[in-house]
Amino acid sequence: RAACSCAFWGRNDRDPWAGRLRITTPDEADLPAEEAPSRQGTRLPRPDEDDRGPSGSRRAPRPRQEEADGLTPTSGRDNRRLAMLTRPADFTALQASRTTRSHPLMTARFRRTNLDQVRFGFATGRVIGGAVVRNRTRRRLREALRVMAPSFQPGWDVLIIARPALVAADHRALVEVLERLLRRGGVLGGSTTS
Repeated sequence: RAACSCAFWGRNDRDPWAGRLRITTPDEADLPAEEAPSRQGTRLPRPDEDDRGPSGSRRAPRPRQEEADGLTPTSGRDNRRLAMLTRPADFTALQASRTTRSHPLMTARFRRTNLDQVRFGFATGRVIGGAVVRNRTRRRLREALRVMAPSFQPGWDVLIIARPALVAADHRALVEVLERLLRRGGVLGGSTTS
């Protein structure tokens, strides 16, 4: 064991350890709080100096495109985002709604609102698969709804409940079933562009 020495510090109103016993070990040293000396050869860049060289030798910026290129073509369709249900109270009100249309692939619940848009909610339970499968199912539903969006009648909240058979259904079957359910519910009117 290392030998310890005990020292009693004097009273000082600003020192939090004032009047307390301080135990020191032989490998500790009392060092004054002095500023470290500056190192020789330390160099700071001048204000006009940076990694790219002096300001006069910079190249002119490249011309940029007028409009950013999108990942998907926008010709012939409206790329607005769908309005999604986010509040738990809206989902609860839709669950209590009596207007329901069903199909082996999915069930749709409808509730009339006084809003100027159609809002959608998706229920993809664990019964249809893991997180990757549920996320893929929601993306497929969102894309099918995005194509139909110009034909929506405003003033509806719609909850689409996915069933396990929806996972294996192809895109054409998904779109046909979704269109049929939305027509029967009164949300879809007019012609859709597919």
